[in-house]
Amino acid sequence: MVTTQQIAEYIENGLNAALQYEGLSFKIWATAGERDKPVRSGNAVNYSIDGNFRVVTSSLTPNILAMGVNAFTLTFDVPVNPPKTSASQTAEDLARVRDGQYWFVLYIERIISSYFKLPQELSFTDEEGTYNATLAAGVAIPEGIDLTAWRGNTVPVDVYIELTIGQNAVMSRSAVVEIDGEPVPFVSFIPERASVVDAAQYSSDESTKTLATASAIVAEVNIPLNTEYGSSDAVLDYFFGGHNNVVHFFKIALGQKSDVYLVEISRATVGLENAKIASSTFRLSEAVADADLLDVPEGFQVGYFTMQSSTVTSITITVSEPCLLYVAGQAYEVSDQITVPLIPKYLPYNDDAGTYRLYVITNTAVTVSASGYTFEVENG
Repeated sequence: MVTTQQIAEYIENGLNAALQYEGLSFKIWATAGERDKPVRSGNAVNYSIDGNFRVVTSSLTPNILAMGVNAFTLTFDVPVNPPKTSASQTAEDLARVRDGQYWFVLYIERIISSYFKLPQELSFTDEEGTYNATLAAGVAIPEGIDLTAWRGNTVPVDVYIELTIGQNAVMSRSAVVEIDGEPVPFVSFIPERASVVDAAQYSSDESTKTLATASAIVAEVNIPLNTEYGSSDAVLDYFFGGHNNVVHFFKIALGQKSDVYLVEISRATVGLENAKIASSTFRLSEAVADADLLDVPEGFQVGYFTMQSSTVTSITITVSEPCLLYVAGQAYEVSDQITVPLIPKYLPYNDDAGTYRLYVITNTAVTVSASGYTFEVENG
């Protein structure tokens, strides 16, 4: 099972990678030990900021897999005096106060806060197996200054950590959710494949049986509205414009499996509450395969291959750069080339030209080609 020492070492390594201060490092204690005093090496002094890592609560959920939620506190003793670690430091570098603040305390606090600002996914392996976990934390600076006899005045900087852990678990944090190639900053995400079923009851049966005749992917997504990711723009465009059948590429990856779908937003609500962050809950539904009935966002490309026959069984399509592509009822993530199976229903007949068309939708303007066939951009 994962130990507190393993978690402490993971955090210690991450903080030290983020710290850019000569002769200074973080040292986190999760077990009993003897702290090291500053060590001189020539004209430099190696100094450590010590942190005490303690378990607050620990709970395991009964299951054949080990999993649970643990809470920790991590308290760093940060000196109010910048440590003298090298001969090149100036008087300003060693000043205790700048603009009325203990600047070194604030500097270290920013390093710690930056490291913990986003949840992190981590993995541990031991003789019992692999454990996946998500670490989330918040940072606070208490007001008091403690007097440490061998080091001088220090300010405690507290970190409150929650670790959700599971044996060989698929963590929500590791899920890939994208709309039109951009990450979705979801608060909650509930995908579902729903089947259409026919009920049948036979004379010899006392219960009704069902037969699934079709299924579709739908998803309920909640996001904070923001100006960085395109999912907010897509939702607000639908909310204010009310345009139906505007399609988007939707990618989902869970564990070792992933797929891309062509979807449309079929419902959107906006949440506004006093001083809180505005949010939106929206529903994604798979779109119909008929390209003639679909609309696309700005920046998408719609075009078609001209074919003389509807009996073509496959086509190899080449794109000039990586893109998301929809053709013959299926969405793909294409980096170079893809071979697509065809059936007649995806090759509508063009009465005016006396030919058949194979429609292709991409999330960006790219050059699309296939040997022996002509491609024409329709919306560009």
